[in-house]
Amino acid sequence: MAIPRWIAIAGYMGAGKTTVGRITAEILGVDFLDADDLVQAHAGQSIPEIFAQRGELWFRRTEEDLIRDHLRGEPGVLALGGGALGSPRTRQLLGREACVAWLKVDAEEAWTRVGGEPGRPLALDHERFVRRCGEREHVYREAADVILDGGAPPQETAVILSEWILDDGGPDDEAAG
Repeated sequence: MAIPRWIAIAGYMGAGKTTVGRITAEILGVDFLDADDLVQAHAGQSIPEIFAQRGELWFRRTEEDLIRDHLRGEPGVLALGGGALGSPRTRQLLGREACVAWLKVDAEEAWTRVGGEPGRPLALDHERFVRRCGEREHVYREAADVILDGGAPPQETAVILSEWILDDGGPDDEAAG
């Protein structure tokens, strides 16, 4: 089935963007993309290698370019990196081309899910992790067309998001689910 716009899933590390995104794409019968996977494939390196050798700024700029390039295609579901909405250009692009779903998750829950994982260079220090989560919340909120509970079971969240999209969900929906 065709969807009218891209669905961009935003949220902090450990919110479940990739899991919910894959399930949502499957329900809707559209392609799924993960921004982190796109950057890694482009660089030919893992995220920790990119951060160590090229830096976070290179990662963010590349992420921005790849998101822009992929949003030109047939609409699907895109799991954003946790910091993707930090780019004003990415936020503006998504505002024009996508419905942004924020998977809101408590910082401690996110830490429980991903804290200390070697594949996540920004999830190695608990205090910084929690602080960064709080700092990003306003950006997620401002960009979100719909806010979903990142603590709910992923299948339920994907069903709620799919129904919202199919019911012609529009900007400024305060919450779903």
